[in-house]
Order: sequence, then C-alpha cells, then structure tokens
Amino acid sequence: MPKSRDEICQLMDKLLLHSLDLMEQEVKLKTTVEAIANDGQLDLAHTRFTKGATAVSAVQLPTEDYKPFSALNTVAEGRDDLDNPQLDLERNEVDKEAGRIDPIRWFGILVPVSLQSARKKFVQSLDYVVECANVQIQLKNALLSYDKLNKMKSEL
Repeated sequence: MPKSRDEICQLMDKLLLHSLDLMEQEVKLKTTVEAIANDGQLDLAHTRFTKGATAVSAVQLPTEDYKPFSALNTVAEGRDDLDNPQLDLERNEVDKEAGRIDPIRWFGILVPVSLQSARKKFVQSLDYVVECANVQIQLKNALLSYDKLNKMKSEL
C-alpha cells in the first residue's frame, strides 16, 4: 500500500499509461478481427459465386427437426495468477457420439477451398475476440484500481 501522496500519484500515472497501452492493444485487436472477418466473408462470397447461390445458403443449415449438436469451439472462464477472470478458447474435436459435428459437412463432402478458407478465418477471428475480451477485462481492472487510488489520494 502506498503511504504518501507522491507514491499514489506515481502509481496512478503508471496505471493510466498501462490503460492507454491496453486501449491501443484493444483497438488493434478489434481491427484485426474486422479484417479477418471481412476476408472470411469475401471467401464465402467467392464460394457462393463459384458454386451458385443455392449451393451455399441457409437451406443447408439445420432446421428444428435437426438433431441437437454441441459447439466445436467454446469459451471457458478461468482465473489468472492474480485471481482475475481470464477467458480461454477451448477447441473440441469432432465426435459424433458426443454431439460435436463439423458444420462444414452440411455443404457436402467435397467442400470448396474458399469455404474451408472462410472457416479457418472465422475460427482464427475467435482467437482474437477472446484475446480482446481479456484485454477489456484487464482494462476494466486497471481503471477500477485507478479509481481506488484516486479515492485514497483524496482521503490524504
């Protein structure tokens, strides 16, 4: 615990600089997610163009009559060394018995390369989304710490 006003001010300065770094990192991650998602959407558009609009459409998606299935990628919440919340992306293997199916197979056995590329890009964007969420958690914690220090400073 800082005891003097100068120590508190120095800690507050460090927290603000750290917060600015986290904000910059968050913006970079969000622009990366946007770029990767746009590339994935272009790959989907390319697939629809080459295979035809009906070959890659909502018709292939499951309906109410379809057997329920589990996600291949899930987000799990854990704790880091300082007991702060930490999100992790868990990747599960395809397992029909466990209800985990590969959704790309809804579009046939011979899936176009552009559709496979789109899937890879969307899965890659999940990594960045989880990383961005972790940065947002760190930023929130840094700003809460700043507020506590500000209250301590005003009490001195």
